[in-house]
Amino acid sequence: MHILIVSDKLSKEPAKDELDTALEVKQVGKALKALGHEVSHLDFSLNLQRVKNRINAIRPDLIFNLVETLEGCRLIHLAPALFEAMGIRFTGGSSCAMMLSSDKLTAKHLMRKEGLPTPPWLEEAELDGLAAFLGHPLIIKPVAEEASVGITDASVQTFHDEASLKKALAGGKNFAETFIQGREFSVSVLALGDEMITFEPAEMLFIDYPSNKPTIVGYEAKWEESSFEYMHTQRNFLFSQGDEQLLIALGQLSRKAFLLFGGKGYARVDFRIDECGDPFILEVNLNPCIAQDSGFVAAAQREGLSYDEMIALIIRG
Repeated sequence: MHILIVSDKLSKEPAKDELDTALEVKQVGKALKALGHEVSHLDFSLNLQRVKNRINAIRPDLIFNLVETLEGCRLIHLAPALFEAMGIRFTGGSSCAMMLSSDKLTAKHLMRKEGLPTPPWLEEAELDGLAAFLGHPLIIKPVAEEASVGITDASVQTFHDEASLKKALAGGKNFAETFIQGREFSVSVLALGDEMITFEPAEMLFIDYPSNKPTIVGYEAKWEESSFEYMHTQRNFLFSQGDEQLLIALGQLSRKAFLLFGGKGYARVDFRIDECGDPFILEVNLNPCIAQDSGFVAAAQREGLSYDEMIALIIRG
């Protein structure tokens, strides 16, 4: 096939998460060529007519959608929406699913409505019950960012008065979520037509973290290679028999969450496990990073898939 990779346009001073997308483009393109496909590349922009004209000129058989940031992630659904309007097959989630899942508050409301466990949260538009969040650890998260942008140790706070908590939520760009003290897992999921592959769960281990340091996968842990967080956060796939029921539950919840957001393409579902062993869904990440050092790729490798084989499954859809 002639496959067109569509991705973010790098900013003039790209952050490390942006540079990772450029790396994805290179690695995915190399894999597609190894699979025998003709490959082109196009930067996406908000000039939809220009993008449409370029796509029409290229006339691809398939679009590999690697658009991961557009005004944060508030507008990333515009890429699949354009592809849908043009009637061109593409990889990853649908425009509706991308819009719903990338707005963290909308996603949490949907999960709660469907009975999927997600940590309690507080948002500026709904401050009823604010007092119940005082005196307990919270994590302040951006409503519409990906790749742990905006998440640092300072994001985990305990508020003791209503005024300071309201101030943290002012402007509606952030929300407060109950910080689940416990273990952190992710489960990668891939749709193949009407079938669904759920890869082995992975646990993020926080090695030699001081007792007063939050165990979170923040921006430093993901992108700053020289940081303590990056060097002391380790992905683990080996578990004891005592975790067997938890791993089964994580797989089941991941499938339900993936289906809630369309069940198309591929996703990574992130969890925290509380001290009682109960799982809570943090996020459903459609079109997660698939650079060769990413969690999704590590999970695929555990299934015996090479990088090229994984890319072949993604384009097969």
